[in-house]
Amino acid sequence: MAECECVAGCVFFNDKMANMPQLAESMKKKYCKGDNTQCARFVVFKKLGKPKVPADLFPNQMEKAKSIIVTG
Repeated sequence: MAECECVAGCVFFNDKMANMPQLAESMKKKYCKGDNTQCARFVVFKKLGKPKVPADLFPNQMEKAKSIIVTG
């Protein structure tokens, strides 16, 4: 699977995870370089657009992503 189109500008990894490089790399491998359809951030981005993706939304928070999408 190709790298996620959002990884270069993802504020979660570029800002929130800056002080945790090993954890960030592990999550990038799973969500950004693997199946990005399992990434909560990517799902919100695809449904509602970049402005609707909360900076503090973790890639593994799919239930929160679903809630964000429902409330729009």
